[in-house]
Amino acid sequence: MFAPQVASQPPSSRDSPQLRPQHSRSELEISQAAGIPAPLFTPSLHRSLRRDHEGLRERRAATTVNNDKDDDDDGEREREREKKPTNSRTPIFFRPRTSILDYTELMYQGSDRMRGLVTCFWTIVGAYLVSLLFSHYEHSGEVMARGLASVIFSRAADLVISDLALVASTAAVVPLVRVLWVRRMDPRRGAVAVQAVAEAAWLVWWYAWQGSRGWPWAQRCFFALHTAVNWMKVHSYLSTNRRLACALRTVEELRRAKEEGEDDAAEQISALEAELCPYGTRFPANVTLRNYGMFQLSPALVYELEYPRTAHIRWGYVAEKLAGTAGIFVVFYVVVAHLVIPHLERMPDTGVGIATLHLMGPMATCWLLFFFITFDSIANGFAELTRFADRRFYDDWWNARGLDEFSRKWNRPVHMFLARHVYMPVREAWPIGAEAEAGAGRLLLAGVRRAVPPGVAAMAATFFFSSILHELTIVVACHRRNYAVFFVSQMMQIPLIICSERLPWLRSQQALRNWGFWLAMVAFQPFLLCFYTYPAFATQQQQQQQLLQPANAL
Repeated sequence: MFAPQVASQPPSSRDSPQLRPQHSRSELEISQAAGIPAPLFTPSLHRSLRRDHEGLRERRAATTVNNDKDDDDDGEREREREKKPTNSRTPIFFRPRTSILDYTELMYQGSDRMRGLVTCFWTIVGAYLVSLLFSHYEHSGEVMARGLASVIFSRAADLVISDLALVASTAAVVPLVRVLWVRRMDPRRGAVAVQAVAEAAWLVWWYAWQGSRGWPWAQRCFFALHTAVNWMKVHSYLSTNRRLACALRTVEELRRAKEEGEDDAAEQISALEAELCPYGTRFPANVTLRNYGMFQLSPALVYELEYPRTAHIRWGYVAEKLAGTAGIFVVFYVVVAHLVIPHLERMPDTGVGIATLHLMGPMATCWLLFFFITFDSIANGFAELTRFADRRFYDDWWNARGLDEFSRKWNRPVHMFLARHVYMPVREAWPIGAEAEAGAGRLLLAGVRRAVPPGVAAMAATFFFSSILHELTIVVACHRRNYAVFFVSQMMQIPLIICSERLPWLRSQQALRNWGFWLAMVAFQPFLLCFYTYPAFATQQQQQQQLLQPANAL
């Protein structure tokens, strides 16, 4: 197991040539380099070339296919941890890994499979961008639409100051843990209520602050998403340290009991000490502003006392990710300004259905660009700045056969947060067998608990929490009451997931399920966008018509 306190480079780094596959030169290559005519294809040459080929294949497997094996091993370990009665206390381990589609790592790890695909994708995107800008210049006489820029960059200083204040306010968790839980009160009594009240007050304050600023929709969306991200960091930090504070109090009590002659105390103390000091730092030595600041800047939503770190920062890599962020933002801006906004502005006249058909292609493009700018550029950039070695921010989500698999692979930081703080606690607390009959006061509830396995109950609770969080973020960003379409659509996936796993025929149709999932994603995303933004654009059109009426009367 990897020890986070020992600095190490991420696999396949350009600055660590010892990790690159070292190609041995065959007799044929040596003879050609020396100008000697190529020898006959002798058995010895055949054996040499075969050894070179097998060695290269093994080294490539160690750098490319090994990621898939690691994913399978991680899945097996996660399933084994889920079976344990103390799985919420079992840490989700981090270790040095690279992102699958990180172009820099693909260039230097000796893999030529995904590298060409990424190059082809960005070449096509660049060609499409040039065609789009040229077409817009022919029709309007300007290279790029400027209306969206005035919306995005309006009141930028107010947004930056508010966002910095939002991030700085989260540092209040450090004195809360150190003063209240470590020194003053017993965290086993009333700490959960204190944490819930503090988190709710913080969340309501910043959502109310956003509502009082009168920002345009772009600023509201960014601030709502960043508020949700910071809340998840705050919750993970408080929950993890509260659990460790409880373990620390228990250790102190067991040590006093051991002095009094109890035999079982030594074994329990050893288990709790392993939890208090999983790597090198022992709780509460981690409760410092420096430690929390590194967690705040790291691209992780699950708090650990320590993370695997790289040996140093590659500033060229940081500059590359910064340039990639700027470039993808330009492409994103052009697609939204030229292909999305015009159809949304005409939506009150054309209708939601026609607008959805027009937006299926542009929305799919925006979705891909959002993925690259978030997980490939920004996440990897912050990971390099903080020397965060685990770059596994996503898996092969393009192979997803359902929303459950897509949710696990598309956004691994959020998936790990839900697994640690929602799925595992619910799975532990869900009673089974005689415990369900004793714990449930009513026969109906007892029957439900006996009939529903803990895994299904935990999955339903995770989907419910995720749906509530997404719906709340959308409502806050739109500043309008909606009909919870996103919430209902996501909760409807639960019976579909159960049926796809229970029906043998449907389970075997992997390609069909993948096709069905992507067809639903491409069609449903623009529909949600049109549904949630229709009132805003309808109101905007009415206001424009009211302004034009006096002019028409004259």
